[in-house]
Parts: sequence; structure tokens; C-alpha cells
Amino acid sequence: MRGENYYRNIFRILYENFVGLNYLAVVSESESALTRFANSQIHQNVSEKKSTLTMLVTKDNKVVCSTTNDLTINGLKALKARLEAMLENATPLDYQFKLPDLTVAYPVENVDESVKNASAETRAGIFDKILSACGNDVQAFGYIEDEITEICVVSSNGMFLYQAGSKVSFNFVPLKDSASGYVSSCAKGYKDLNLEEKIKRAVEFARMSVNPVEIDPGTYTVILGPEAVADLFTYFVYACTNGYMHELGMSSSVKFLGQKIGPDELNVFDDPYHPDQIPLSFDMCGKKRERIPIIENGVFKNVLYPYGAALRFGKKPTGHTISLENMDYAMAPNLVVAAGSQPLEEMLASTESGIFVNTFHYMNVVDPHEAIFTGMTRHGTFLIEKGKLTKPIKNMRFNIKFFDFAKNLIAISKETETVAGSYFPIVAPYMKVANFNFTSKTA
Repeated sequence: MRGENYYRNIFRILYENFVGLNYLAVVSESESALTRFANSQIHQNVSEKKSTLTMLVTKDNKVVCSTTNDLTINGLKALKARLEAMLENATPLDYQFKLPDLTVAYPVENVDESVKNASAETRAGIFDKILSACGNDVQAFGYIEDEITEICVVSSNGMFLYQAGSKVSFNFVPLKDSASGYVSSCAKGYKDLNLEEKIKRAVEFARMSVNPVEIDPGTYTVILGPEAVADLFTYFVYACTNGYMHELGMSSSVKFLGQKIGPDELNVFDDPYHPDQIPLSFDMCGKKRERIPIIENGVFKNVLYPYGAALRFGKKPTGHTISLENMDYAMAPNLVVAAGSQPLEEMLASTESGIFVNTFHYMNVVDPHEAIFTGMTRHGTFLIEKGKLTKPIKNMRFNIKFFDFAKNLIAISKETETVAGSYFPIVAPYMKVANFNFTSKTA
């Protein structure tokens, strides 16, 4: 970890060497270490330290962007020459561009001591817990990773923002014969991973999944686990909440924004202050990030405007610019699907007949205008009979309209979990829904 003063020095060097250019830059460094295991053996311990500078430069309403890993004086001079050459050949934008307004904030340090002091032995200790839960009949596959990341946003108009944070994540697939379970977790530090309970559940699902039965495609009452809920709402945010696509009329938000789409208990927001999230305090354009409701009391409340889209369409940026290279693309890095009021135990007990889905193998967008998603179940799909998980089911493919899914929600659990997610951690509950459409069997 370099510390704030190192980045203030980078800020000074950029100021001295990029005279005459209007620029916005993101400087970041990550130190990560990973322990990977397969067939119940550790087979890889790796660590990586990576520094990156991404710089956006604007002149005569032209905007260009380039990235380097060479932060020496010579590396910065080469970057400047490259950017100036790119500017000569760039085409002016069709809207008026300006650098973000100056933002001033205190440096943020949110690094957990357990990550600062972590080692390969720390991660091996978690692997030992996994092995103990697996016993002699289940094989363990997955990884444990810890990371410290520093991010600094600077600009030629004097902006300097600094954040340091830590993250621990793990991914675990227990395998018994050809049957599997799955769990992931993410937290600021090791003590917050809630390992034992999650590991035990994943192993139990693997053991329960042996010799699955086939069922016919059709619509069923379904209970989705937090992993599946996280995937579903990630795709909702991706497909339905991008302000750029909304303004072009190419998103289902055109039809549903401002509408009541689900029960009062359905609340989804992007919240860097949530205690179970890994906070991103500002976006890559220096916009301070606040809690933003996306769905509030069942109403589709807001779409997200990254800086480029906000300028283009005369909107206020919402703090969702994740990359200087594509300032029309929005993501919610601290996504929270809020808890409901019903304990999972009651949710199951009240289900006379249905299907439990632990997670999805994949998802894709079939129709962005109607928010139709497709995918397949994986790592623990079971019949629910008289309030109990009974027979394992062969994986099924599904097609759902997200807004029908929201309308058909029956219950949302009191329990939530933080899952690793594909890009950012997501806080999610269990959800019970009617008329979930399975379209076909798998081999």
C-alpha cells in the first residue's frame, strides 16, 4: 500500500508534465494474493501488484483516452506524446464536453487489519476449514483471495480524491461424484466472511444433489437463493437502468420507469454506505457516490447516468462512471437488494410444492426492450414438497420477463448475504416467486 502522499506526488508530477492539457486521470494500484485449490489440494499460491494510470485529455471538444502501467517520468512523457497524437486525429464530439467540476473530499482509508496482515498461511487456514467440512466423500474446488486497492482521481483543474480499501473473497464448489454445490462470499476483512455456515450449506447441497430426477418444463413456484437473486438483479441493472440507453429509447426503462413494478417490500439500491458492502466513495470522474434507490417500495425509481451520458443529455451524473474509456456505460458497484420480512424457514414451510434454485450457471439478455432474460440452473436445484427440500432436479433452462418476475414476487427473506458477484459484491436475500418459467430440460 503506497499511501496518500505517494498519490499527491503523482498529482504534482502530472501537473508539471502535462502543462497546457486539460485532463482527468485515474491512478490506481492493487496488491492481491490468491490461493487456489482443486481436488481437495492447494495447487497455486500467487500474488500480484499492479499500477495503472488512465488519462483522459480534451481539446477543441475532442476527447481521447489512454492507459499505461509505466508511471516513471519517461513513461508519462510517452503517454503525453501518445495522447497529443490521438488528439490530432480525433473527431470532435457531437455534444459539448467539459471536465467534471472540482470535487474536494477527505481521503478515505477503509483497509481491514486482517487483510494487511494476511498471508498464504491465512488462506490455507480457510482451506483447512473447507476440507474439514468436505469429509472423505466430497472434493473441494475454488479459491480464496485478499486484496488492497488504492484509487486516486486527479484533474488539471485541481481535483484530488483518494480512497484505499480492502476486500476478501472466496468461491467454493464442492463436488460429490457429478453433483455439486456452490457458495461465494465477499467482505472487507476475514472476520466478516461468515465462512462456516456457507461452507456447510454448499457441502450439504452437493451431497443432496446426487442422482437428480427429471421434471417437465413449465411454470413453478420457485425460491431463489442469494446467488441467483444477485445474478438476476445484476442483469436487471445492466439491461434496464443505463441512462444512456434510456435516453435513446432502447431500454425497458422507457416503459417502466416511475411505475409500480413489484410489492412494497421490493427495494433495490446502490449504497456505498451499506455495512455489508465494499464501499466505492467516488466514481472515476470524481463524483461523490450516494445511496441511490433504483426500486423503492416496489416503484422503479431511477436510472443511472454516467458522466458522459449526463453531459450528452443534460442530466445530473449519478456517480456511476466506472471507466474513463466508456463514459456512457453505467454500473452499480454497491448493489443491495434489501431484506424483506419473512424468515427463510417460513418461506420454505409455506411452500407446498415448488423448486429451490441455489444459483445460475449463466444468464443472457434475450430482449432488452422487454427485459427478457434466459439462463440455466446449477449447483443445487431441488424439489420443494410440503415445505422441505426433497429430490434433486436435473438442471433446467429458463426464460423470464423481469417485470413479470417482480410482479409475481410472493416473499423476500429477512436473511441477506454478500456474494462475490461477477464484477462487484452484491447484497441479496432469498426470494419466493410464482410462475417462474422453465422452458426445457438439460442433458
